[in-house]
Amino acid sequence: MESAQTLLTLYRRTLSIESRKRVGYLRESIIRLLDLPLDLLDGVVGGDRQLPPPRLRSQIGGSSSRRNFLQTGKRAAAEILRAIEGHVRPGERSTRWLDFGCGSGRVARHLLRAVEIDMTGIDVDRPAIDWCARHLRGSYVAIGKEPPTPLPEASFDVAFSVSVFTHFDELLQRSWLAELRRLVRPGGLLVASTHSETLSYDRPDLSKAEYESLQSHGFAFRGGAGPFNSGIAFHTREYLRREWSRYFTPVELIPAGLLGRLDLSVWRV
Repeated sequence: MESAQTLLTLYRRTLSIESRKRVGYLRESIIRLLDLPLDLLDGVVGGDRQLPPPRLRSQIGGSSSRRNFLQTGKRAAAEILRAIEGHVRPGERSTRWLDFGCGSGRVARHLLRAVEIDMTGIDVDRPAIDWCARHLRGSYVAIGKEPPTPLPEASFDVAFSVSVFTHFDELLQRSWLAELRRLVRPGGLLVASTHSETLSYDRPDLSKAEYESLQSHGFAFRGGAGPFNSGIAFHTREYLRREWSRYFTPVELIPAGLLGRLDLSVWRV
């Protein structure tokens, strides 16, 4: 894993952004060609094993690869379940789950198979929400980029977010933490992934001021001109303990606890 991360860092620092875009376009074209037979079969067979179309898959992980979509989602689901294991109090209900930023169900589909839960997914991406509503068990709701949501107060036992707070500026982060605090019942849990400060060194495009903000304040955000998830945020673990504790009680912080790369933190209302 470390060698792969080293190669990725070298790749990002060696090639220009335009060169990386051309390489990415070529790679994606090959992936879509190789996955085409199974994608066509999905449209004929259908069923709960059907995957979202390439366009929706690529919006989540940067690649439309069917294999990556399935493997990453399955691993993330297992790591989220492992993170809350032991933190659900005896006798407490823990079946009402909220997937904040569900996309096209990359993680939700595996959680629904692993445990008996009532799933609600919310996302700003309406085509992804529409796909989930047609193909996955649960309720899926399109929301705006800013809270509030139309969901009732204290209606979830567990809320989780994968690669969502990694794309929020500080103001939007605070707004959504407050909304999630409203949505999770007293005693319920929030599980969220964030970029640690160490991952900032993979981003040669960050400015000196952004690096300094990360060092002094514990948070840095680089905006993007592309889609809704093109901005990128980094949090130090000290920042999480200091700032997020205004909304939740910290339970556990798992360094690189999600996909071997993202920090995973558990919080209680």
